Amino acid sequence: MTMKNLDNIKRKQILILLCLSLSLFLVATSCRKKEKAKRPPPVVTTAQIDQRDVPVYIDSIGQVIPTVTVNIRPQAAGKLLKVYVQQGAIVEKGEKLYLIDPRPYQAILDETKAQLAHDSALLEVANITVKRFKEVVEDDYISKLTFEQYEGNAAAAQAQVELDMASIVAARINVEFCHVVAPVSGKISFYNVDVGNIVAVDDPNALTVIRPFSPIDILFSLSQQQFELIRRVQGDQGIWPFVAILPESPTIKYDGKTFFLDNQLDQNTGTILLKGRLANENRSLWPGEFVSIKVLQKIAPQALVAPPGALLIGNNGPYIYTVDSQGKAMATNVQVLTRSEEYVAFTSEPIKKGDTVITDGQVNIAPGVEVQTKPQP
Repeated sequence: MTMKNLDNIKRKQILILLCLSLSLFLVATSCRKKEKAKRPPPVVTTAQIDQRDVPVYIDSIGQVIPTVTVNIRPQAAGKLLKVYVQQGAIVEKGEKLYLIDPRPYQAILDETKAQLAHDSALLEVANITVKRFKEVVEDDYISKLTFEQYEGNAAAAQAQVELDMASIVAARINVEFCHVVAPVSGKISFYNVDVGNIVAVDDPNALTVIRPFSPIDILFSLSQQQFELIRRVQGDQGIWPFVAILPESPTIKYDGKTFFLDNQLDQNTGTILLKGRLANENRSLWPGEFVSIKVLQKIAPQALVAPPGALLIGNNGPYIYTVDSQGKAMATNVQVLTRSEEYVAFTSEPIKKGDTVITDGQVNIAPGVEVQTKPQP
């Protein structure tokens, strides 16, 4: 066999190998395309779009404050004998709190009562004298000067009796001051003065502090822009509905109304101060806590409503995915009116009530992609 024949055989073998390799490549590529074509569409969670009137809120941060803060200071001086309530207790208006030694004041009260009895007897004698000599003064049995002295004595005795009665009232008040009672219902703080200490009327330290819990107030501020948005709809009387939410319990809402609107905006912060009041019957809100505030701006009529997970943010603004009649995802920009933990409210021309909106699984899709849907639980 010649060298030329050997070269021809090798060329044929190489061509055969190339053809086999190309065939295997084409078969493998075809199999991969078939596998890719057989891959199921991504699964997404969906819900139905609703349409209803939706409240639109302005958000702020507020602080819980008591309606009043009462510092319990002694109105009578003396030794602190007894405490009737525990520190931190809930007390009712008129409930006994402290007892200051009332004996010195009781002694003064008894003394004034005795003085009143003495002076009342003198008054009675003076009145009898005036009555007795009034009949004979006209017959000149006594001089008019003497009779006028009798009348003066009776008037002085009457004045002394009235003075004694006033002293009794003052003494009785001082005795009552020894029995310290709660002027308002609320929760008392810790004791600043313990039993056995001497307290004074001018003592700057309060015995304790009472803060009511129901109702309770919320102090918060709004920016100028927020203030104007609300004022144009709600008016400038400052009686606006709002909702308070504790960050630790975002699903629980406490309804209230504002009752105070300041008369100017703070020049340093550009905000205006407001106060609102809540019932707080179960003492859920505690003085000093910070809460999220949602002040009602307006009611948006017939807004489109979807679960909050449906809203996405893109380069062109907020948008949502809906599923068309062919089962394909469609991205549509929306104008958000308000959002909460339960829903997002928006407007959009192409979207209508009853459309299917994707609420979860958007990361696996793109516009025009066929999707497999499952209802939101």
